[in-house]
Amino acid sequence: HTMYCIHAHSLFFSLSLTLSHSLIHLLPSPICRHRHCLIDCHREAMSLSDTIKACVTQLEQEHQMAAITTEFVDPDLARLYEASKRADVHHWEYNELLRHAISLGRRLQDPLAEFCYLASDDDEFLCLKLHIFQNDVPREDLLWALQVELINRVNEVGIDINKAFKHTHWSPQLQFVGGLGPRKGTDVIKKSKGSRIENRSQLITELKMGPKVFLNCAGFIRINTGDFEDNTSEYIDALDNSRIHPETYDWARKMAVDALEDEADVGDEVDTSAAVEEILDGPERLKDLDLDAFAVELERQGFGNRQTTLYDIRDELFGMYKERRLPYRGLTPEEKFRLLTGETKDTLVEGKLVTGVVASITRRRPTRDMLDQANPERTEESNTWKCPFCLQDTFTDLSEVWIHFDDNSCVGQATGVRVRLDNGLTGFIGLKFLSDSHVRTPEDRVKVGMVLHCRVMRVNYERFSVDLTCRSSDLANKESQFSGPRDTYYDETAEEADKNKERKAVKPKSLYVDRVIVHPSFHNISFKQAEKKLEQLDQGDAIIRPSSKGSDHLTISWKVDEGVYQHIDILERNKTYQFTLGKSLWIENEEFEDLDEILARHIQPIASFARDILSYKYFSKEFGNKQAIDPVLTAEKRQQKSRIPYLFSTSREFPGKFILSYMPRSKGIHEFVTVTPNGIRYRSKTHTHTCTHTHTHTHTHTQVHSSLEALLAYFKKHYKDPVPGSAAAAAAAHIPRHQIQMPSGMVAAQQAAAAAAAAAWPQA
Repeated sequence: HTMYCIHAHSLFFSLSLTLSHSLIHLLPSPICRHRHCLIDCHREAMSLSDTIKACVTQLEQEHQMAAITTEFVDPDLARLYEASKRADVHHWEYNELLRHAISLGRRLQDPLAEFCYLASDDDEFLCLKLHIFQNDVPREDLLWALQVELINRVNEVGIDINKAFKHTHWSPQLQFVGGLGPRKGTDVIKKSKGSRIENRSQLITELKMGPKVFLNCAGFIRINTGDFEDNTSEYIDALDNSRIHPETYDWARKMAVDALEDEADVGDEVDTSAAVEEILDGPERLKDLDLDAFAVELERQGFGNRQTTLYDIRDELFGMYKERRLPYRGLTPEEKFRLLTGETKDTLVEGKLVTGVVASITRRRPTRDMLDQANPERTEESNTWKCPFCLQDTFTDLSEVWIHFDDNSCVGQATGVRVRLDNGLTGFIGLKFLSDSHVRTPEDRVKVGMVLHCRVMRVNYERFSVDLTCRSSDLANKESQFSGPRDTYYDETAEEADKNKERKAVKPKSLYVDRVIVHPSFHNISFKQAEKKLEQLDQGDAIIRPSSKGSDHLTISWKVDEGVYQHIDILERNKTYQFTLGKSLWIENEEFEDLDEILARHIQPIASFARDILSYKYFSKEFGNKQAIDPVLTAEKRQQKSRIPYLFSTSREFPGKFILSYMPRSKGIHEFVTVTPNGIRYRSKTHTHTCTHTHTHTHTHTQVHSSLEALLAYFKKHYKDPVPGSAAAAAAAHIPRHQIQMPSGMVAAQQAAAAAAAAAWPQA
C-alpha cells in the first residue's frame, strides 16, 4: 500500500534549564532506503497532496515502480537554508526552490544532520521559531542550551566519519562530538583529504589525533565496517562499528568468549574476533553472564566500579549502534491540522471566542422519496400553500407546489450557516445554535456578509472545519460549560459564593434594546446615562438613543438648560431588520428621512429659540419657582406701579417649555411658553359657533411666533386677554361651562394661576 502521511514535529521547549531537551522531538529516527515525494507545508498543501497522489499512482501503474510515499515536511528549516551562504557555496547552480527541496529531503532522511548543518551559523540557528517565548530568553543562554542538546544527541546517535568525509552536509556533526568541537572538527575534515578511515586506530595514525582527543571522541565515532570489509587489506575489528570505547574492547571480547564457553569445546587458543562476530549473530547468550561478579573482579584489579559500563557493553552487543531516537511516525489529524493552519492549542481550542463572516446558508435537498411523501400545508393568513422543505409560501394553488418539486427548484431544508473565520478556516453553525429562541429559517436571523460573534464548540481536524455556536447563553458561558479544565486546587466553594453574590446583585432587565445604528450622535445608552452625558455638553446638544417603547422607536434627548433635558420620541417605519434604522422617521405628525434631518429641522431650531429666551435680559434662573419669582416681580412693581414687570424662566416639570411670569396688578400670573421648530408657541385662540339649536362647534387656533421679539410684541398687546383654557376665557367665548374640557396637568396649573389673578386684573 502506498503511504501518504505528513512529516512534522512540534517545536516546543521549556524556558527553564531543561529548555534544550525538547529538541530531541525534532530529531526522530531517519527514514532511509525509500523513495519519497516531499511536500512543503502551507495552506494549499492539501489540494497539492491530492494532485501528487494521483500523479504518483499513475506513475507506479505505468512504469511498475516501487511504492513512492508522500511526506509533508515542516518548511522552517528549508527556508533558512535556501537563503544561507552555505547554499550559495555548495549549490550555487540551483535556484532557491531547488535548494529548498534539497533541505526538505535531507531533513526527512536525517533531521539530526540537517539541524547540525544549520547550527554551524549561530545567527541562522537562532532564527528557528521553537517557542513563542524564546525571545524572552537571553541569546547566550538559548544558544548554549541548544548546543548542549545537539551535543547530547550527536554523541548518543554517533557519527559515521567516512560519511562525514564524503558528504558536506554531514560533516558539521563532527563539531558536536565529545572531545572535538568546532575547531578540531574542521581540522579532522581537512586532514582526511577525502581518504577512508577503516579502523579507529587510524584516527591517530592518519588524522594525527592526540591521545587525549582520541580517548574523548573514539567511542562516538563510528566506522561502518560493512561498507568495505570485502575490499581492504587492513585489520577489521567489528567493535569499531559500535559505541564500545576502544579502552574496553578486551572486556567485550571476554564477555563474548565467556558466553560461548558453555556451548562448545573451546581450546586454550581462542579467536576473540570470531567469538565477537558469533555473539553479534546470537546475542541472547549474553543474558546468562554474571556481570556483577565481573564488575567485582575488575574493581579488585584496580579499574574502579565498572558495573554500569559492563551493562552498556552488553546492551551494545545486542545491537551495535541500535537506533535510540524516537521512531518516525505520521502525524495525527490534530498535528496535521496545527501544522497546515498555523493554529495552536492557545489560538484555537474548544470554548474559544471567534468572529466570522456569514458565507452561505447550508441546505439539505429532499430525496425523491421525501418529495413523494411530502404534505404541503395551507397558510390561513395569506390563503397560500407552503413547501414543507424550503418553507416558500407563495404558491396560490396546490398544483404549483408539486410543480415546484418536479422541476427541482426546491432548495431544500435549511440546516445551518457556513461561516468564514478570520484565520481562513470554515465554520458551521447549526440551525439550533443560531439563537436561544426557535429559528424558523436562518434568513430570519442572519444574512450573507454579516459579522457574527461565535464560540468554538468542536474542532474537526479531519475536515479542517470548526463547529460554532452564537447563542447568547453560550457566548455568556454563565454555566462555565466552555471553560477549560481546572487544576486540583481550584476553589469551587469560593466560586459558588461569588456566583450567589452576582445573582443577588443582578439588576432588573434593561428596557432598552441595543441598536445597530452608525451615527455620531447615536449611543446605546439608557435614560439616566444620556442625562449624565448631556451634563458635560453645551446647551442645544443632542443625543440619540434606544427607546424603552421598543425596537421601532428611538429617543432624542437634548439639553434645554442646565439640569433640564427634553426627551422626544421618534417613530420608525419601513424597517428592514429589527436592529437597524427605519427608512421613515416620524415625530408626531412630521416625517423625516434620516437622523441628520431631525437634528437640522427639529432640534437645532427649537434649541435656537430656547437660546434666545435663555439669553434674554429678563430671564430668571429660578426654574419656574413661583415663590421666588413673585417677590422679584412685586419689588419691581412697587418701584414703578405703571409698569408691568415680567420674567422668563425654565420649566423643570415640563422640559421644552418656559414660564412667562408677569404682574399686571398685585398678583403674579404664570403662563407656559413652548419652543417648537416653527417658532415659539404662546396661547391659543378659541372660536365657537352654533350651526343648529343643538350643535356647537369649537375651533382652536395656536399662536406660534417666529421670534422672541414677535412673541413679546403680541404679549404686550394682549396681556389683558383671558388666559386660554380658563373660566374667564370660556365665558368670553360663550362656551357653556360643562363643555370645557379639562386639559392635562400643565394646563390645569396654568388655569389655576390665571383664575387666581382674574380678580386683580388692572382696569383699563
